[in-house]
Amino acid sequence: MTGLKTFILAILFLATWRSTLQAEMGAIRYLPNQVFAEREDKILKADVYLPPGEGPFPAVLMIHGGAWAGGSRSHMATHAIFLANHGYAVATITYRFAPTHIYPAQLEDCQAALDWLVTNAEEFHIDTNRIAGWGYSAGGHLACLVATMDAEDEGETPLLKAVVAGGAPCDFTNEPLHSQRLKFFLGGSRANVPETYTEASPLTHVTAKCPPIFFFHGTEDDVVPIDNAERMHAKLTNLGIPTTFFKSEGRGHLSTFIDPNAKREALKFLDGHLKLEES
Repeated sequence: MTGLKTFILAILFLATWRSTLQAEMGAIRYLPNQVFAEREDKILKADVYLPPGEGPFPAVLMIHGGAWAGGSRSHMATHAIFLANHGYAVATITYRFAPTHIYPAQLEDCQAALDWLVTNAEEFHIDTNRIAGWGYSAGGHLACLVATMDAEDEGETPLLKAVVAGGAPCDFTNEPLHSQRLKFFLGGSRANVPETYTEASPLTHVTAKCPPIFFFHGTEDDVVPIDNAERMHAKLTNLGIPTTFFKSEGRGHLSTFIDPNAKREALKFLDGHLKLEES
């Protein structure tokens, strides 16, 4: 009976969640399953959420978590709808998973999604001068990595003008030398592939050209230690880059993802950097 009860509760939860999403959609235009890239063994898709109006809108490239090995863009639907209801065009994306595809496959897919968003800006009524990245956990890591690596290119203006990163691992260079914990993602231990651990760490790419970044992290996160993101926040601060660190007090890794206060503060941060002044 316990298993049946759990199953019934799960069904009720999903039904409630779906009806809540439908109610929140309102006048949002939903464009699912947009193909943004094709790989040998996977077609990569995005779901696009457009606010009412003609635009051009500020936009957000939204990246889901799942330890680089799982998850779904649908997990970001509530966040995407929240932003679309506040005037943002949002694309939630998929990417290839480890260990079938090790780094930098995930980074390359996120970069391809960003390029696709820019290329199709007219279709989606997007202002390409006002695009941000938003991700949680592995998605937060990838959003930071796309932004910092893009900003390193001295000959180009960074595409992302702001980032929201929740529960994000930002530095792999302190990983125990012979630990196999990230082998599935990075292809070996830090002793085996030290250059990969450095390259995959957003912290190592921070320069004075980085965009503003909003971090949010649970104080009780036992999956991604909070000091991991704090180090990157400190480095950005020292370079004079606008950055905010919001602590979800008493929350762990999963509960921080749904912290409504963090979401509201992240929206204020994006508005401050991407919304145009009304005349």
